[in-house]
Amino acid sequence: MKNKYGLIILAVSFNLAFSQVGINTPNPRGILHTDGQKDNPATGASFTPAQQINDVVITGAGRIGVGTHDPAVKVDARNSGNGAVGFGTSLLTAVAADEGAVRYNTGMEYSNGNEWLPLLTAQPATNKVIVIAAKTDNTVKLVSPSALVTTALQNRVSNYLVGWTKAFESNSGSTFNASIGIFTAPRNGVYVASFTTDLAPLAINYTADPLNPIQIEAIWQLYDNTTGVLATNIVNTVKCVNTMSSNSNGNIDAGSNCTASFYMTSGQRLMPYIWFNLNGLNTASFSLNNSGGYNNLTIVEQ
Repeated sequence: MKNKYGLIILAVSFNLAFSQVGINTPNPRGILHTDGQKDNPATGASFTPAQQINDVVITGAGRIGVGTHDPAVKVDARNSGNGAVGFGTSLLTAVAADEGAVRYNTGMEYSNGNEWLPLLTAQPATNKVIVIAAKTDNTVKLVSPSALVTTALQNRVSNYLVGWTKAFESNSGSTFNASIGIFTAPRNGVYVASFTTDLAPLAINYTADPLNPIQIEAIWQLYDNTTGVLATNIVNTVKCVNTMSSNSNGNIDAGSNCTASFYMTSGQRLMPYIWFNLNGLNTASFSLNNSGGYNNLTIVEQ
């Protein structure tokens, strides 16, 4: 009987002695504790930052501390030294990696479960693109960007806005081609684009086609990263519609505005245009209100 009790006490003592494992330290601070430089004190719970910085600890809560004995999250590398975390590349699809996965791929990316997206905050603020431009004439391209350039707008036709004057552009100053009204993304990212237009006062009177309401549309067209501006090159279109009264007693301003966010890959292009259905005249005889700075464009990289 005494031998049995002795074996039980020995087994309990062994369990207590080895419930925590220390490598290079007799004083482990977790279930597993590695002291890289063997510089921790043999007893006590007081450790300097310099002593912790070369340690790796796995706690009873299943947390890993690298350079810290008190990890607050599942993996914690915060310390007073070089506490960076390195990420490698991955060929996994975003679906296979699942949401929350992080990788390095010419920049930091994360998976939302469907696609890899860039961690935009990693871009230095000094590299962000900002474009501010104004339009002070009536130069447009009708029907499509490759069509005729004219100095008057046309009813019920796509009027691509060209002939801008840049007020400001950060960095290289070459992302926005003011003469043709095309912005080209210098890199992958989210860009917020906004433009406003105001037609010179005109009489609104259009009753011939009840299926086409009286309206003015401000539209952003996103093209691919080739040189084409055909329908096959269109990636996305965002349309902002402003409806108007069916008839006016006198001349009034018809304004439009469109603000949209786009995720653009390097080389993709944005171009603004307007389409309106304001009266029965389909001749190229409409003008922008070029007094007072009504026609403006802003593009900001996020």
